Amino acid sequence: MNNKWKRKLGIYLSLGIFLSGCNVAESPNNLIKAPQLEDGQKWKLYETLKQLVPPGMEYVTPKGAVVKQSIFMDDVDNDGKLEAFVVYKQPKENGNLHLLVLKENKESWLQVALLETEYQILDYFNMHNLDNEGGMEIVIGLGTSDFEPERQLFIYQYGQDGLGLRVNRAYHLLDFADYDEDQKTDVLLVEGKRRESFTAGLFHYKEGKLVRQSSVDLDAYAFHEHMTSGTLRDGQKALFIDSKIGVHAMITEIVAYDQGNLVSVDMNQDIKEYLLYSQDINKDGITEVGGMYVPKGWEDAPFEDIPFIEFYSSHSISGKAEKVTERYTDREHGFYIEIPVEWQCKVTPKKVKNGIQLLSIPGEVPIFEIRWTNKDSSEVAKYVLKKSQDTIFYSNRDEYQTFPFKQFHLLEDDF
Repeated sequence: MNNKWKRKLGIYLSLGIFLSGCNVAESPNNLIKAPQLEDGQKWKLYETLKQLVPPGMEYVTPKGAVVKQSIFMDDVDNDGKLEAFVVYKQPKENGNLHLLVLKENKESWLQVALLETEYQILDYFNMHNLDNEGGMEIVIGLGTSDFEPERQLFIYQYGQDGLGLRVNRAYHLLDFADYDEDQKTDVLLVEGKRRESFTAGLFHYKEGKLVRQSSVDLDAYAFHEHMTSGTLRDGQKALFIDSKIGVHAMITEIVAYDQGNLVSVDMNQDIKEYLLYSQDINKDGITEVGGMYVPKGWEDAPFEDIPFIEFYSSHSISGKAEKVTERYTDREHGFYIEIPVEWQCKVTPKKVKNGIQLLSIPGEVPIFEIRWTNKDSSEVAKYVLKKSQDTIFYSNRDEYQTFPFKQFHLLEDDF
């Protein structure tokens, strides 16, 4: 390796370690939003942050963000120069979040603003052109604790004088998407107080204010656990809200836009017995909602012993559901068995020593078997299906023609 490449590698590793706040280097591409910087720009930014950010600070990434990054970059004022927004906190003191704003200036970066907040949780951070006029708005969602569901939304306008606060309001959940298909980004906020009322509202951003366009009521007793911004089967943008009800049960609510109004999709669903989050389970661009049922023969078993069969369904704006997949999932051992269409609702699990069998209904004939053993075991396996880090998954039964071994998956393959 020549000196030129050694120097480049040193810059990348140093920048990754410094910005990630971890002991292991993380790629700068995971910390700096596009457009990407040249090596010299990265080095200048790194040097500037070393001078401006006090020692011992911890760089912060938004909760639940798909891309883990602490630095957000874009030309927010359309002047041909990049702005950088850096979020960090001092964990050994009060843990309050700081927002540092820098601007590219020829070969250097200049500090434009430094905001110290009274919040400790970074729920959301992004830049959006909410009104399709001029530059972009800086959107920040902050909270005081992981145990406090209410957050605070701040929308800033960036200009010659730095950051100007335009919106400051409470929320529980938020999403940014073009729900009404008018080529502008809409703001969807879930607001309210548990046991009183929750409302999902669709807003347009106009002249520095959020203007409500439509709203719909949600379950007032739900603990909002997880949300996914996705798409219904018939193409509409939608917000999927998975919430706890009681000790361990869960419901899913879907909010979408239909014929000029925000609507709550009629799910006509049973309460789920445990948390099963909505997701695009088959990677087709449509978000599916999870469900489950008690297989035959387990109706009177204690709850903790029931081997639930899980399924995922896509929904249309009318609420009509279409099952996409059905599976038996064993999270303790890290695998799932995808049930072929012809066998859906026609199998029941039977627990055996270090394994599980799926029996046909009716008849209770074994049509699929999976067993597991330690990798160091001397046990002879007829068919080895998969190997994880510590476990061999195998079957000693012949492959059933309509229920092939390929239906077995490790959870790490899918998630």
